[in-house]
Formats: sequence, C-alpha cells, structure tokens
Amino acid sequence: MDLTQEVFLRAHRYRESYRGTGRPMAWLFTLADRCFFDAIDKSPPIPFDELKEFRERELAGFEHTFCDQDLVARLLTRCPEDVRAIVVHRYFDELDFEAIARKLSIDERTVRRKLQRFLERAQKYAREAP
Repeated sequence: MDLTQEVFLRAHRYRESYRGTGRPMAWLFTLADRCFFDAIDKSPPIPFDELKEFRERELAGFEHTFCDQDLVARLLTRCPEDVRAIVVHRYFDELDFEAIARKLSIDERTVRRKLQRFLERAQKYAREAP
C-alpha cells in the first residue's frame, strides 16, 4: 500500500518528466520499478545469526511463532506470492501442513517443500547481507 502511494506521489511530482513520446503506462511502470527497488535497498539487512537460529528451530520442529513473526514478515517481502501464502498460514495463522494444503488446494508435500525452500532462501539472504 505504501509503495502504491509512493508511485502515485512520484507520478504527480515528476509529471513533467513524461515526454509524451511513449505510452503513459510504460512511464508509470518505470516509476513503480524504481520505487520498488528503492524500498528494497532501504530495508535493513536481516542478521545471519537470527535467521540461522530461526531455521534450526523450525527444522527441529520447535517454533516460537509469536517471537518470530517480525522476522518472518521481513522475509516475506523477498518471496513469491504462492510461498507467501504458505508462510503466512504457517507462522501467522499457525496452521499445520495438512490444513495449509487443504486451504490452498495443493499437495501437503508441496507445502513442506515450498516452506523448506523459503527457509533455505532466508538463510541465503542472511549470508548476502553485510
């Protein structure tokens, strides 16, 4: 929501930069891309130790859902929509794998695999952070 508002604020602020030679939507999409990448650059890095501990607890089957919601929310900004739905149901709605699979009409194995991949990518993001 904030990024959408920022895109339209920039469109209004920089409306003179549109030269009228191309399609207006292409210009607006360019503004949206720049807003999105600016927001990603501004997001604080996630500490590697925090991610490693989170992943180890999850893989061991021990979850501290309430404490980890902030970390999960920050990680959600870096994953695709289908994975985001699984992660939200797992860590915010506290559903088990079977319930998530039923709710999303997908196989339980797919839910486990995508959640595992999410955790692996989270660890990768942490390693890349300064």
